[in-house]
Amino acid sequence: MGKAILVISVLLLAVVVGIVISSGKSGDDVPEIITDDIAQIQARSLSNYALQYGIRQLLKGNVTFIDSTRGTINNFVPLDVLDGTIDSIIYAPTTDGTIRVDSYVSYIELESQVSHHGYARFGFFTDEGLVLNITAAIVTGGSITVKAKAVISGIVVEDSTFDFAGVFGMTEQEFKDECISRGSYIETPANNEPMPDSLTWMNNDLRIQSFWSGSGILVVNGDFNSTAHIDFDGILVVFGELLVGAQSDITGAVYVIGDATVGAHATISFDADAISDAFDALPIDISLEIAEWNEG
Repeated sequence: MGKAILVISVLLLAVVVGIVISSGKSGDDVPEIITDDIAQIQARSLSNYALQYGIRQLLKGNVTFIDSTRGTINNFVPLDVLDGTIDSIIYAPTTDGTIRVDSYVSYIELESQVSHHGYARFGFFTDEGLVLNITAAIVTGGSITVKAKAVISGIVVEDSTFDFAGVFGMTEQEFKDECISRGSYIETPANNEPMPDSLTWMNNDLRIQSFWSGSGILVVNGDFNSTAHIDFDGILVVFGELLVGAQSDITGAVYVIGDATVGAHATISFDADAISDAFDALPIDISLEIAEWNEG
């Protein structure tokens, strides 16, 4: 009986040792699996952060588009965040009026490195869910001439058809009627005519010969010809031709039915905050919203 117990004990010990040895060998793979999972989670989190960062940069007008199809952050270099890197952020306008932002990141957890791609779309929406086509710094029906050291930050679109209702969510007549009710409809503006309201319609050419400033939404049903410095925040619509004087600054968005000339050292910058503030003058509710968020 004693020998039998001894044999059983030895056999049990062998089984236990075998299990321990086997578990030890499999255990070598566990840290790698856990590390990969952690890296994936961290990379996804970093990608979401990159999308938020990218949207903020676009809203600040800190993005330049090439041929109106692909945008990048001005002077962007890969950003190191903790143990990860934001490798690139790419922008593209979409046919439905939104802007798509793609983030590409990589993350290292111990010796495990993973890459991740996420994307989001956002735009301006009316209270009825209609998306407004406001994605560019300047849109023209003709050509754009940019003088020495002038800067356009944002999407540039030439030879395009202007859709008034697609931008403002209301027709031209509805817009004019609103301006008439506010006393901000001007039939023939004088030189350097000021904006009487944040929502203004001027029905003939506007000529600027000395410093001029304005904000909100201004529609000029004629040429806008500036030979002096102007400072404008909001949305400018010109049904004729646009000439922006030297060292002028327009922040928001510009629509020109004809040709546009941007003077030396002048700047036109897409800025969603300025656009959003301008929309406050409209009799309809418009907000900036996320249309899609894909974590990848």
